[in-house]
Amino acid sequence: MKKSIILSVFFVGLFSCNQNNYPVGIFPEEATNLSVVNSPFDDVNSDMGFFGHETNLVFSSNRINSQPNHFNLVESKLVFIWYPSDGFLSVEKGSTLFDTWLSDWVRKTETNINEKGPYTFVDSEAGEILLFSRDNAEGIYSILSEPREEISQEIDGAAASFRLMEDGSSEMYPSFYGADYLKGAGVESQGRPEKMLFSSDRDGAFDIYEVDLPASGSVLGYLQSLEQKEIQKIGINTTANDHMPFVYGDMLVFSSDRPGGYGGYDLYYSFRSGDGWTEPENFGPKINSEFDEYRPVVSNAMGFANQLMIFSSNRPGGLGGFDLYFVGIPKF
Repeated sequence: MKKSIILSVFFVGLFSCNQNNYPVGIFPEEATNLSVVNSPFDDVNSDMGFFGHETNLVFSSNRINSQPNHFNLVESKLVFIWYPSDGFLSVEKGSTLFDTWLSDWVRKTETNINEKGPYTFVDSEAGEILLFSRDNAEGIYSILSEPREEISQEIDGAAASFRLMEDGSSEMYPSFYGADYLKGAGVESQGRPEKMLFSSDRDGAFDIYEVDLPASGSVLGYLQSLEQKEIQKIGINTTANDHMPFVYGDMLVFSSDRPGGYGGYDLYYSFRSGDGWTEPENFGPKINSEFDEYRPVVSNAMGFANQLMIFSSNRPGGLGGFDLYFVGIPKF
């Protein structure tokens, strides 16, 4: 089982009274292995969300059971320390000895089948929710929700699943967006999502779909309800696989094996424009490779000039299988 790790990332700026030559942090412009948290197994499918000055990264891994096709959710802490005196970025693994709420939350999702594509958000009624996808005996994935705390009886909890379309196809990688919504901004300032993206192989290859969300009430309750939902493909899909969407602000990042890439699955970005999305752009050779790049996630980090993007890749030079990588991208 792939174990999804919720990674808490602390962005810390260390400042010197005498030397402050590089006061603003910079994430590297070329993909860099997150070796302090990777394993010899597969580490993929991440999520980021800020809680104060701390970022939680959720990803899937098969490290616990050491079985290639057995993925679960896992957690860890990662500390990015910027030294302004010499412009040096240190990446360290943080301690979770006295901070177990995240691991307790993630372990509630663990089964003997696969959990992938985690996504955390705050519901107006249900509180903090972890969405993810789990497969069945036929390998078909459905989206599930796991609340951090016990929630009301009107909203189903305890890793409850919901289907958006007909059975027989996978539904994975949920991600919200809206004019006033910012992923990971915190309970008071995140805003309300207007739509949810997800990917499905309903028509053979994976495509990215969107579903309209209600303007009031519980988003989770609506998704779990039997109410008819407005669902459509977004305009950037191709005949190839367009998969693993993630939206941060007005920016959509995703993975695709469409023609014109560097090989395998590449990472692309697009921006919200009116009622649609701009023509996707490839992130280029500093990020993509001739191998596969999966599930990009993006977030701001206080004190840094660029944004942080984390993704997974099976390129050579890692610890084994798929590894997690991080890279800085412009604040578009």
